Amino acid sequence: MSVRKTFAAAAIAAALALMAPSSQAADDDLIYFLTPESERLFETASETGDFYPLIARFVSETRQTFCGIASSVMVLNALEITPPVAPQWYPSAYWDESNVFTLPVLEKVASVQQVEGGGITLDQLEVLLETNGATVDRVFAGDTDLDAFRKAAIAALEDPNAYLVVNVSRAVLGQGGVDGGGHISPVAAYNAEQDRFLFLDVARYKYLPSWITAERLYAAMNTIDTTSKKTRGYVVVRK
Repeated sequence: MSVRKTFAAAAIAAALALMAPSSQAADDDLIYFLTPESERLFETASETGDFYPLIARFVSETRQTFCGIASSVMVLNALEITPPVAPQWYPSAYWDESNVFTLPVLEKVASVQQVEGGGITLDQLEVLLETNGATVDRVFAGDTDLDAFRKAAIAALEDPNAYLVVNVSRAVLGQGGVDGGGHISPVAAYNAEQDRFLFLDVARYKYLPSWITAERLYAAMNTIDTTSKKTRGYVVVRK
């Protein structure tokens, strides 16, 4: 194991141990951080470049429907896109779950109250990120397949200027969530040997990051969002 990976694994273990939930989903197919299996996956991962900038900006959703907001904050900060002034951070410039709601976002996407009530869809995630200065490629799972998703996901992880964010069904992941509903989080690494992606779950008060097989991750995206009436999917975000 490289010194860099050893340090990273130790750092995230220490940070996540402080807020590890009391229980995880009883599903052997997901491999959670703070386990020997996860450590081995990280040691042998083929793509880990996105892990470092994302873990440095890792935040938890401040409300249970803010997964898309927290994920947006992470990638906007990782891409170093200039944010609007946040009084609490001035003179430093940093995205957070408040200043990401710029006036154009409120007008084009939804109000804070609306997001609190039902989260955001994949379409809204795209608009929010683009409105705040990013370039976004949005793909609905119903418009692609497992092999194409895997290829696109690996390409995004290999690109130091791109980040992958997925919109999945909790139920398909074997996690309860809110009625087994949708959830959004970034993907930070890939292990080719076991064909698993590292899902940096922003509901960190409930679930630790987990390694999910490409097949299951795609299946969790290839489900209907009851709000948009479209399949879920993913976005690749660039500056």
